[in-house]
Amino acid sequence: MKLKQMTKALMAVGVVHTLVAVAPALAQEAEPKVQKIEITGSSIKRTSVETSASVQIMTREDIERTGATTVLGILTDSVAVGTSLNAASNSSGSFATGASAVGMRGLGKVATLVLVNGRRIAPYGLSDGAQDNFTDLNAIAADSIERIEILKDGASAIYGSDAIAGVINIILRKNFQGAQIKAGYTTTENLSDRRTRNVSAIYGFGDVAKNGFNTYLTIEGNKRDGYTTDNMRNLYPDWHRLTPGRSTWDAKSDYSATGNYFISSTNFVAAPGCPASDIDPTDKRCKFDPLPYAGQTTNSERYALASNTRFKIGSDIDANFEVTYSSSFDSYILAPLTTLVSTGNVWYNVYGNKMVGPFSYPKLPVGHPSNPYKTPTEYRARLMDTGNGFNFNKTNSDQYRAMLALEGSLGNYDWKSAFGHMEASADKVTRATSAKGYTDAIVNKTYVFGKENDRALLESMFPIRTTKGKSAVTFLDATLTGELMQLPAGPLSFALGADFRHEAYEMKSSDNVLNGELVGIFGLQVKDTRNQYAIFSEATIPVVKNVEASVALRADKQGDFDAHLSPKLGLRYTVTDSILVRATASGGFRAPNIVESGNGLGRSSVSNGNNDLRRCPIANDLNNLIQNNPAATTGDKALGNGYRATDCSASLPSFVSSNPNLKPETSRSYTMGLVFAPSKTWNFGIDYYNIERKDEIGTRSVVDILKGEASLPAGQLLRVDNSVADNEFLALVKKYAPANTITFQNIGKLGLVYNPYVNSGKTRASGFDFDVKTSFKLDGVGTLRLNLDGNYEMNYQTYSVADGKWNKNVVGTYDRGGQLGAKVTAALKTGNWDNSVVVSYVSGYSANSLSSPTYCATQKVAAEYLSTCERIDAGITTNYSLTYSGFKNTKLNFFVGNVFGAENPTDWRGGWAPNFRTFYLNGTYKF
Repeated sequence: MKLKQMTKALMAVGVVHTLVAVAPALAQEAEPKVQKIEITGSSIKRTSVETSASVQIMTREDIERTGATTVLGILTDSVAVGTSLNAASNSSGSFATGASAVGMRGLGKVATLVLVNGRRIAPYGLSDGAQDNFTDLNAIAADSIERIEILKDGASAIYGSDAIAGVINIILRKNFQGAQIKAGYTTTENLSDRRTRNVSAIYGFGDVAKNGFNTYLTIEGNKRDGYTTDNMRNLYPDWHRLTPGRSTWDAKSDYSATGNYFISSTNFVAAPGCPASDIDPTDKRCKFDPLPYAGQTTNSERYALASNTRFKIGSDIDANFEVTYSSSFDSYILAPLTTLVSTGNVWYNVYGNKMVGPFSYPKLPVGHPSNPYKTPTEYRARLMDTGNGFNFNKTNSDQYRAMLALEGSLGNYDWKSAFGHMEASADKVTRATSAKGYTDAIVNKTYVFGKENDRALLESMFPIRTTKGKSAVTFLDATLTGELMQLPAGPLSFALGADFRHEAYEMKSSDNVLNGELVGIFGLQVKDTRNQYAIFSEATIPVVKNVEASVALRADKQGDFDAHLSPKLGLRYTVTDSILVRATASGGFRAPNIVESGNGLGRSSVSNGNNDLRRCPIANDLNNLIQNNPAATTGDKALGNGYRATDCSASLPSFVSSNPNLKPETSRSYTMGLVFAPSKTWNFGIDYYNIERKDEIGTRSVVDILKGEASLPAGQLLRVDNSVADNEFLALVKKYAPANTITFQNIGKLGLVYNPYVNSGKTRASGFDFDVKTSFKLDGVGTLRLNLDGNYEMNYQTYSVADGKWNKNVVGTYDRGGQLGAKVTAALKTGNWDNSVVVSYVSGYSANSLSSPTYCATQKVAAEYLSTCERIDAGITTNYSLTYSGFKNTKLNFFVGNVFGAENPTDWRGGWAPNFRTFYLNGTYKF
């Protein structure tokens, strides 16, 4: 049966059973015994889940309805959480390949604290952008999760550094008896290569009350297949080709196995011996189709385990010994390498503390067997002997945490403490071009085109380079809680505690990178340790009847930095039994990490996709003279797009050194909200938030640097001569516009920027979170639960150092996306059938941004497409989940993502992005 037919059949079965099944009325559940619980955002146990700050709780049932097989997928099902890094789509050039991370409020992954069972896990081994330390979500076994609590408020006063935008606490199972195995398979309509397989098993035994212990072990495996652009070739819509710079997105490449001689931009000659089938009938060049080698995503294998043993020590101490471990492997799909002809490459020699370049690859010298001309000639060819696995890009990572947590009583007070050690490591291995090795092989004529060359020669031309990173943390914490005194309105409860962390981090590029031997490759070397100490206190104070204040204060001392105080004040006013008003005010911080402030030689990197404000408008005007000429060949259009991209989507190398004089980033945040529960089945909540972060650690943004280029100190931003390539571009333009007078006015292309870590940035964000929950018992059918979860963003601004003022609000622009995001969930359970429908909505937004405030006009988009270009429409996606548990010990689930096959809204600026219809089938069996 085809997938479409199977989908309709299974959905129909579920709907029929839901609507017509006759089930007995559900028995009235007994009222649960009231007990105190600990909610994320407070160390004090309480009887109410509603605190002075908003906390979203995702139960195990909610998690299973997402259809997600990874923690990243589970978390981003919440409107409050956004993807900050995705292992499936990270660029192969990223520093932190193989990892996934999330952020909140648009403040990035370093401003959102991720906890597992209330405590941190080691940062990923490789820093993203060679700066950001973050929690890799792939290190957590998704099937071991009991629930997730998302605190939508800053909480540095409770947890310390990084808890600026919010806290995500992933709580693992604490008890399990018996055995369970789960297996699932995900596939995609019209793209069978896009698939995943997952399997997990859990086994546990023991009863704490009867046996004095319970222990379980869960093991999980996940495999995702990579796919290429060629696999999706037939899915691209026609409008994608009309967007700026994409008219030749699927054009065959001039870098073919036989090759072409590039005499000039208007004179390409196919090399002798090119098969007739590879000759382009229009421009007569020898072509190669690269799309089967253009990887859209990585091949990935991930394994994770989690074990928790609960036991009693004596009669008063509850102990938990927890071990988690994960391992992952990611491999990119890469094509055979090519001859290299770019000019003016600039990069950095970290060991030598100097810029390398501008460097140009050599042309074929006179007398080279492959050069039939009497002058050095540029030869564009595909080196097929670097395929078949020679060219690769792989990342391996491992992570573990071992922790012993104890809880007990001391008189009238409760105490808890934990001790643990955790480590994470990651190794990235790939190839790059040796400036000397490649030059020697071409100039000395030792590389022979069109044959299988010696492996040792290939290794000298394209040696392996590595980036290795490792983080390690040892921690100890202790907290004492209880009731301090009785006030007229109730007991004053408190928490007092301390924690200690010893942190070590190292990340190093291979010596051939740090020595500047590899063309255009950027590296890092840092290795340091530091200690972090903290003391904290918290109290809940019943001020008067129905009014409760919560106060917290934490002092953190890290390394050589001054101690930092983080305060928080919360108010909770129960107006009536059905109305709760709440508010918080807090200060947060993020301490400089070891990469930013520790002992090291610094890092060099490259920023891609930049709009050169001085050269891009010129490049656009020139390119349009080619693209708009009906006589232009596909090959010449591709050349024009390539020349344009070097200025309108430019790369800018940079060198950054650590700065021991950095201050912590600080923030202040306010929330104010209302919870209205008119009945036991209805609950409304709305919360306003306002966050301002200052002294942000980082380099100045490229947008800001280019905007203020005229006022930069001499030597901070280097431009390099690009006249050779510029003249080629101009010659190509004259082929189709002989009267052209537009030139680059002797403005060099972006070369290198010296951009040290500083405390300079500021960001502010505000908006509303809202949710509505209700449930109904439908006689003879079952229980219907409805939930609306949303966010309305009012303001998001960054600070411009160049202008000395706040930039414009970018909510509703290309920088931030839609202003409103919402998700409606309808879940109907009847007998053995459980159906849920989730509808997600994101409002439309402008195609303009801070870097391109008039994008469509600047990019010279044709008048008939301006209205399409200038705005990205709202998007709606519907998912469906059907679970059947009528078989003994067995549960089957069928999930359809994007049920109606909705396309993503047309994005003229970003180009087409797929929104696949997916199918996930999984089964769980309990022994």
